[in-house]
Amino acid sequence: MTLLVKDANTTTQPISTQSDVAGNLVPVHAPAALIGGIATPVSPTAPLPVMNTSGSAAVDGSATVTVGGTAQTLFAGFIPANGFLVANNSAAMVYVSDVGPATAGGASIPVAAGNVFVTPSGYKPAGAVSLWGGTTGQAFAARRW
Repeated sequence: MTLLVKDANTTTQPISTQSDVAGNLVPVHAPAALIGGIATPVSPTAPLPVMNTSGSAAVDGSATVTVGGTAQTLFAGFIPANGFLVANNSAAMVYVSDVGPATAGGASIPVAAGNVFVTPSGYKPAGAVSLWGGTTGQAFAARRW
């Protein structure tokens, strides 16, 4: 059943309702998630956000670029189960990729000097994580969990 009410702007808005056990008309609430500050109903294309409560200890993968201009695999090729981060501790841009070897552009994610790239908790990459830096010796910090 639908109940029509006027909002603060005097615009008529429909509200879905149903009868409770006493026969009173009550609103039907749908689960929603805030996306960009707007309540969006949960659906297969807009699921509830997932909070990873079974976190694991982070494993260090920090190093320096071994050969400038060449992608190098992070975390000895292990695919992080619940996410990862890369902090660029060098003075030049580095690029990170989890969908193939990192390059200076393309599908790689740029991480500016002094910045950090962090995946959401519970994110499992499509493949091994790699990093590309243009200069041998560029320092970076990396963690996987």
